[in-house]
Amino acid sequence: MNRTDVRPTLVALSFLALLSVQVAAAAERLGTYPVDPDKISVSGISSGAFMANQLHIAHSTLFMGAAMVAGGLYGCAVNDVKDDGVGALASLATGPCMSAPALLDNAASYAERVKDFQSRHWIDPIAGLEPDKVYLFTGSADSVVASKTVLTGADVYAELGVPEENIQVVHYTEPPGAGHSWVTDNYILPCNANTNPYINNCQYDQAGAILQHIYGELKPRAQTVSGTFHEFSQLEFAPDGELAGNGLWDVGYLYVPRACEPGGDEQCPLHVVLHGCAQSAEVLDDTFYRHVGVNEWADSNGIVVLYPQARSVTVKDFKTSGPSDIFQINPFGCWNWWGYAYDDRYLLKSGVQLDAIYHMVLRVIGSES
Repeated sequence: MNRTDVRPTLVALSFLALLSVQVAAAAERLGTYPVDPDKISVSGISSGAFMANQLHIAHSTLFMGAAMVAGGLYGCAVNDVKDDGVGALASLATGPCMSAPALLDNAASYAERVKDFQSRHWIDPIAGLEPDKVYLFTGSADSVVASKTVLTGADVYAELGVPEENIQVVHYTEPPGAGHSWVTDNYILPCNANTNPYINNCQYDQAGAILQHIYGELKPRAQTVSGTFHEFSQLEFAPDGELAGNGLWDVGYLYVPRACEPGGDEQCPLHVVLHGCAQSAEVLDDTFYRHVGVNEWADSNGIVVLYPQARSVTVKDFKTSGPSDIFQINPFGCWNWWGYAYDDRYLLKSGVQLDAIYHMVLRVIGSES
């Protein structure tokens, strides 16, 4: 969750010039591509890191790797467990999970919660996590999500049986330290910044580090990308076609290298990338999904990249009004990691956003029409 989660205003950004790639017609139906079902992974920053962690743990049978940047501790905001879901509190999210890490539980307690969910068949078997590659990043200048949250998330993976050699933890402390951001070696903000668009220049190629930890040594990234961006409707993935009240933006984006177009001989990996709060297309247009460096690595290595999009939620977005609506809003377009919009299964396989992204993946790989 970015600093804008607790600030009342957003910084407006000018649109950047488009890269010289083809852009498909708006709001097309998400298609199917030649993807290797054994090479599906996910990464995210901030609220996207928490969602990436939730996707990985809930669907460990599907995902073989995950990367969490400046966030990601499973069940961090959960207050209690009920017969049909969980109780979660925004105050836990903004408190222990972000700014008061001394109040966090120990890693073993979070791991026990995961095991409890497994026993209830709310998530995939934990054994699916054991062979996976996991990457976690936190910066010493991050003033939004405390480093202890991310480091505890790494310890939880170890408690769940992921071998130490499969877990890469980057605690970026080189002066002046990394702020709350997706880190690059060439983009706008100084390394220690904690502000929009939360894409910092630390002379560190995070996209390359993530993808090579998950997939092994790759070819050097392309200098320019030559594939196609597909803008697809997210409407069919929302319950009852209700996007706004569930925190899903109208469209998502898919980057497809030429080698991964339908009809090709290759089976390509698929990597899902999840933005943070105030980073979706609703706020930044194409800034995030074009400038975090993933597409360049994907282009030269034949990796399809899926960019689902969240959106802000206000009380006006709920179909029926209720006295607790004000506690269910999401004003900055964060992914759901504290149970907003009345979703008490948000971190489970049946969580609204988690399920939507899962079915986007199934569509891309051709497991469902």
